Amino acid sequence: APALVGSIVPGQALLDREHMIPLDGEQSLVARAARTGEIVHAADTALEADFMPNPLLPETRSEVAMPLMAGDRVLGILDVQDNQPGRFTQSDLDIFSTLAGQISTALQNAGLFEEVQQTAERLRAVDRLKSEFLADMSHEIRTPMNAIIGMTGLLLDTDLTLEQRDYVETVRNSGDALLTIINDILDFSKIESGKLELEEQSFNLRDCIEEALDLLAPKAAEKGLELTYIIHDRTPEALVGDITRVRQILVNLLSNAVKFTEKGEVIISVVCRRLKGNLCDIHFAVKDTGIGIPPERVDRLFRAFSQVYASTNRKYGGTGLGLAISKRLCEMMGGSIWVESEGIPGRGTTFHFTIRAETVPSQKYIYLDSRHRQVAGKRLLIVDDNATNRRILARQTQAWGMLPVEVASGSEAMARIRGGEPFDVAILDMHMPDMDGLTLGAEIRKYRDSQTLPLVMLTSMGQPREACENSGIDFAVCLTKPVKSSQLNGALARIFAGQPIPTRDQTVSSQIDSKLGERHPLRILLAEDDTVNQKVTLRLLEKMGYRADAVSNGLEVLEVLEQQPYDVILMDVHMPELDGLEATRCIRERWSLRRQPQIVAMTANAMQGDRELCLETGMDDYVSKPVRIERLAGVLSKCRPLALPADTPAAPQVRQAQNKDASAMSEPVAKSRTLRALEAVDIAVLEELTARVGEVLSEVIDLFFKNTSELLATMRQAVNQGDSESLFHAAHSLKPTSAMLGAIP
Repeated sequence: APALVGSIVPGQALLDREHMIPLDGEQSLVARAARTGEIVHAADTALEADFMPNPLLPETRSEVAMPLMAGDRVLGILDVQDNQPGRFTQSDLDIFSTLAGQISTALQNAGLFEEVQQTAERLRAVDRLKSEFLADMSHEIRTPMNAIIGMTGLLLDTDLTLEQRDYVETVRNSGDALLTIINDILDFSKIESGKLELEEQSFNLRDCIEEALDLLAPKAAEKGLELTYIIHDRTPEALVGDITRVRQILVNLLSNAVKFTEKGEVIISVVCRRLKGNLCDIHFAVKDTGIGIPPERVDRLFRAFSQVYASTNRKYGGTGLGLAISKRLCEMMGGSIWVESEGIPGRGTTFHFTIRAETVPSQKYIYLDSRHRQVAGKRLLIVDDNATNRRILARQTQAWGMLPVEVASGSEAMARIRGGEPFDVAILDMHMPDMDGLTLGAEIRKYRDSQTLPLVMLTSMGQPREACENSGIDFAVCLTKPVKSSQLNGALARIFAGQPIPTRDQTVSSQIDSKLGERHPLRILLAEDDTVNQKVTLRLLEKMGYRADAVSNGLEVLEVLEQQPYDVILMDVHMPELDGLEATRCIRERWSLRRQPQIVAMTANAMQGDRELCLETGMDDYVSKPVRIERLAGVLSKCRPLALPADTPAAPQVRQAQNKDASAMSEPVAKSRTLRALEAVDIAVLEELTARVGEVLSEVIDLFFKNTSELLATMRQAVNQGDSESLFHAAHSLKPTSAMLGAIP
């Protein structure tokens, strides 16, 4: 066989002299091809006077050198040799030419791939910087948001005129809207930069849906919309996944459905498709009777910052991010999202989405047990003009073993009752045409008393429950829609068990529990360096019945713990001198388990990993700013007092100690300082502030005196040292608190 040898000479080798093929002068075919960029073919190299033998094959007689081209640039040379003269035919040359072209393409792609990798790495670096920037901006934005939402919440708990209450509620609603926008932008950025990770924990599907409905129930009630759900048979109750993200998708879709529906209903339905083993696809559908979406505009829905119509944002608000975020979340959970709509008002829209999840064994709720002895076999009359509500109530009660009969109006109900049908209980809807629930209840009482036919009234949020309770009809219970399965089953079970039924509305209450501190006493230390946030949090705790102490940094936390123990520390993560994370590590290392408090992180950061970082450091729980009273109360209710000897003294009042310099001041000096301050203060502003915050004003003034002295000293020092950055920060801190007190000069 002929000794055929092929090699590829890289482009760089054409420029150095270390390659195994000599490139001196014009003596090499490879060098010629590299210089000219053309194919060089020697049929008998022995005849070439200037030929230099190739060390790979000294007896070479035939050789072809083909340049590997990228445009006008030579990437390398394909060099093929044989020991027989005239070895290569035109067909061989054509094959070599094709091969050279393919190699050139491959080399170019390899170069592009390397460039893509480098570009991707640069983009990842940019994403990391963007993520860090967003975390910082989140902290900077959420910190003042804490003051806005917290203070307006406290202000709404005071006596206000109707006009004042309207103003404050507008500020509070605007703050909530701004916080929603911030959360959407942060979520979208985290998804884009790959920073969002899903939790894998077991959760109850029914609870997830009912919690989402609770959030939208007030808005739906304002518009008179029916809001309900149905979970089809054989759908698992317990799944493994991220309940927060599933609920987020549901809330996004429900919010849009309620927003774009003026009358009718919004319904969630859930079905399951079993896959291999414990794996299944859960299919959610959110159907409304709203304005619909034209088919030609459906493609705009899931784009970021995009809405169906340009005027949508002006009329309905929103960022155009909710559906884009929902789409990415569905994909991350192994599913998809799509929409069905004819674009005809009244026929509405149905959004579908799926997730893939594993099922886990769960303890079946007692209200889903068809053998529940109190309600099984009972004959139930359902009266509601809404067919969907009737169907859902019938399915729920049938699952408990009841025998439901559905009617669409009060006249149909009365016809059956007059006819002597032996119902054991009746469920009436409050709002029905022709004959409402109260009128129907009064008519029923002419034929059946409360012992033989108990009545359950279903009302929407905002409808006067007092009308039910003061009607004289003796309703067994009045429930608020959307009715949870557990609430309805519990009410029916108590009726047939002869037990009293609580009359309090079982929907989530936003009122502050003022007795929590009395029922569940705790010694609380607040570590917060921002004085306004400190004041807001202290006031929230006072509203719950707690008298907490406060410090401004981690070093003060350690100093106070040396003096007295605390059950709970609300620890801001970002503080000067010693931050919350380092302070937590010191506490966990320095104190015995018996003296270690429970530490709750409080931070404005909202990026993925913040909670995990806090927990890994040794903190017990996590509260994000702005702090919600419900969330704070829930965290505190889970905390337990330290088991300490009975003679352990009470914790010191740190706030009093912090102000001891002011209280110890001589009366003439204090009076002189106050008079000087009043010369620069607008008394009208001060009086107005007094009317708003009452006794809190004295604490605000004390803080103002203390902080202003320190800030002015910092500013003088910064001017002397030419430190513009310190001067800016100090002046920036002084400005808003001065303006709040009317100290404009």
